[in-house]
Amino acid sequence: MSVKKVKTISGEKWEVYFTVAGRGSSRIRRRFDRKVDAQNFFDSFTKKQSDLLDTRASINNPEEVTFEKEAQFWFSNSQMRFTSSHTKRVTGILKLIIPEMGGITIDKIGPTFLTSFQQKMLDKGLKGASVNRYTEVITAIINHSYRHRRIAYNPTMGFKKFPPSNIEMKFWEKHEAASFLNFANLKYPKDSEYRWVYVVYLLALNTALRAGEIWGLKVCDLVEDGKTLFIRRQYNRVTKSFELLKGKKNSKKGKSSRHVPCNTSLRTELKLLIQKARLNSDQTFFRGKTGNPFCHDAFAERFERDQKQWGGKMIRFHDMRHTAITLLISLGVDLKTVQEICGHEDISTTMGYTHLIGESIKRVADVFSIGPLGPEKSAPEAPRLMLVGNDF
Repeated sequence: MSVKKVKTISGEKWEVYFTVAGRGSSRIRRRFDRKVDAQNFFDSFTKKQSDLLDTRASINNPEEVTFEKEAQFWFSNSQMRFTSSHTKRVTGILKLIIPEMGGITIDKIGPTFLTSFQQKMLDKGLKGASVNRYTEVITAIINHSYRHRRIAYNPTMGFKKFPPSNIEMKFWEKHEAASFLNFANLKYPKDSEYRWVYVVYLLALNTALRAGEIWGLKVCDLVEDGKTLFIRRQYNRVTKSFELLKGKKNSKKGKSSRHVPCNTSLRTELKLLIQKARLNSDQTFFRGKTGNPFCHDAFAERFERDQKQWGGKMIRFHDMRHTAITLLISLGVDLKTVQEICGHEDISTTMGYTHLIGESIKRVADVFSIGPLGPEKSAPEAPRLMLVGNDF
């Protein structure tokens, strides 16, 4: 590299001439009107090249680092961005895979290894969705190390997880959801101190809220006319704090503040809770004696016990969200509205639920037909989603 004065057609210039080494090396020439500009460019480029060489010298070969070491680096760097539920899930996955593959060097964890790992997990009885969660953690760890220049290349490139069609999503049919609500309505009657449990179920099945959003719901979120709830925060059960959802005034990635419908039955129950517990506008609807939101893990255990006593199809707490979304779509609510209610960033996520109601769509063919002279039969008006305890 050099800085020198040269004569051109347009006059004298200061030229920086250098060769970029390595595979496909090339010669580059830059010209400036002033010597100081040429010298500044020369100094800046020289420093960048030096920094790059220092960085390359610190990069490890995947043959030299173990999976456990990179997993620790990933978790310590990424945990602050995880939701409480994701932190719990990741911790559980790491506890299971570190003893088995923690000592393996990164270069061994390629597509062939991961495909074999998928099959091993399936043989243990795991569903496709669960296997995907395992492989997503593994590839995220290695991708993180590669992006942070801790390893020279990413050996997982080319690996494919199971497609959505191989993943089972559980949900209740409308009659099952209504039957469970009827059971809960009888078990937790209006004069019971545990009536709030029934309201949680009613809320989850009628609004498609996530668990953290339910525990973060405050009295002030019941919009004045009572027909909607404004979902603007969630409760993080790991940090035991409230987190604002992404909206006009904050930029939390992944979940959006939004309005969700609040039907007459739900609105009545929420107002009764306010009166009975004498809640003020800044208090959460569902809270323990200490004033803090209920522990979701404990409530999930209660939900499991209630299902067993009910005797119907067993699902997870989060599957009540799947149930509500599926019912909204099957009742004819347009996908864009469903997306807004659910807080999906991408409408393709919402569209993923349409395959769950394939039979419902097929039944439309039996009742709806439009011919040249107009409709022979018109589809019935789509009712609003409203699940109440005795609706079955």
